[in-house]
Amino acid sequence: MATQSERRSATRANLIEAAQNLFAKQGYEATSTDQILAGAGVSRGAMYYHFATKQDVFEAVFVATSDGAIHRSGRAAKVVTSPLESLTNACLAWLKEVRKPDVAAILIDQGPQVLGWKRARDLEAETSLGLMTKGLAAAAAAGEIEVPSIELAARFLNAALAEAALVTLHSDKRTSQLELETSIRRVIAGMMPVGSAD
Repeated sequence: MATQSERRSATRANLIEAAQNLFAKQGYEATSTDQILAGAGVSRGAMYYHFATKQDVFEAVFVATSDGAIHRSGRAAKVVTSPLESLTNACLAWLKEVRKPDVAAILIDQGPQVLGWKRARDLEAETSLGLMTKGLAAAAAAGEIEVPSIELAARFLNAALAEAALVTLHSDKRTSQLELETSIRRVIAGMMPVGSAD
């Protein structure tokens, strides 16, 4: 028999899943609280136990979507002995993830509008920036990169990936996967010791 804590966790997960489907399909503004409640099969009181507003629900959906995309890209990335190449593979896999319509709808299209650009960026970075920093630190320890600050390098790379995602989704000119991969690889190559990227 499930404990009260387990039931509450299940209720929260159901709310996030129902809202995620609705936001991705019809958008934040077109989604009502009643639709989320019906989709999750819970009462209004149960929702307000976890979330004070619809925007709070969206923030939880945004975090879940971001975490899911990062997790899937990490699994899909080809792991190699080079820490830098492993990180590069994970970055490229993430770019493929955010091209998926449901993921793009939440992270790229709606997130900055609903939460504000800074809040959306900060939430996404809580997960991705930590992993980026860890990956770059491993690459630095292996002598594959040489940068004044791992933290700054991680932020620059994170920003480059976010911009690349925006370009692929909203540019008038279609950007190919090869162009994306080559561009990201060159950004990363700029962190390598002089002469090693030749």
